[in-house]
Amino acid sequence: MKPLIISTLLAASAAAHPVSFEGAYQLMLGGTDSMQNFELYHSYTPKAAFGLHLMRFEDERDDDLFAGVQHNWLLKRWNLPDAQANLYLGAAAGIAKQDGDAWAPAGLGFFRADYETRRIFTAFETKLVGSEDVSRGVTSASLGFAPYKAEFEQLNTWLILQLEHVSGMEADLAIIPKIRLFKGNYFLELGCSLDGAPLVNFMMHF
Repeated sequence: MKPLIISTLLAASAAAHPVSFEGAYQLMLGGTDSMQNFELYHSYTPKAAFGLHLMRFEDERDDDLFAGVQHNWLLKRWNLPDAQANLYLGAAAGIAKQDGDAWAPAGLGFFRADYETRRIFTAFETKLVGSEDVSRGVTSASLGFAPYKAEFEQLNTWLILQLEHVSGMEADLAIIPKIRLFKGNYFLELGCSLDGAPLVNFMMHF
């Protein structure tokens, strides 16, 4: 039973996280009306992935864009009885611009920590984008639970509450209830902040 539980958690992590299994490609896209995200990575080892990262921040003040190549590392994984925990680090080099300005060299830093069982999910994630004109950060903390246990090949459902802060936006903190559905290699997240901003995220690996 324990190998089955661990394999289910590993499969779920591979689909949702910035490093997948060796040889896999990972696609993640989506966001809200004020922030959009596109990521495509190739995991060339079980602990390292390389790819493309695009981000857009849009509010009444600025329209900021970032495009770069990113490397992600799985720093540590704990395969525990009936649970798994992970630490990830990422760094990107690229270009960024504000609406109407020229592109300038930019960098991005990324960190993620998570812990999950087949019924409980927790995660902390932060991304920082910086250039001569652009300075943005996205930090989120999530807590969720699965209302029923399902195997990897079945439809898995998670109900998640996410707290998110995007520096430079008018709202200090967004509270986002969302539902996460995954089956096999595909993830879909649908949510809406308490302020009425919709959230859609799609993830897959292949």
